[in-house]
Amino acid sequence: MTRTITLRLSDEAYEAVKRYAEAEDTSMNAWVEGVLDAEDMRRRCAAHATWVRASPTVARAALAFGEANQQALRTAGLPNLAGTAE
Repeated sequence: MTRTITLRLSDEAYEAVKRYAEAEDTSMNAWVEGVLDAEDMRRRCAAHATWVRASPTVARAALAFGEANQQALRTAGLPNLAGTAE
């Protein structure tokens, strides 16, 4: 379900958002949504990095699993992260 929120901006902040949105040829709402999406992603990535640092065994297992997948792709002659197929 979509939620609507109201942001109250100072005149200075409103004008700054307006300038940035116009510079990107987009609406102010779309520009603010983009900023919020970027901030959400930054926070999620930071939380994931914290979790990975606190879980070295899981991180090693995930890296080994990923490497095995890449090797299987190479062995099958398919494109992989190295960008080559043998």
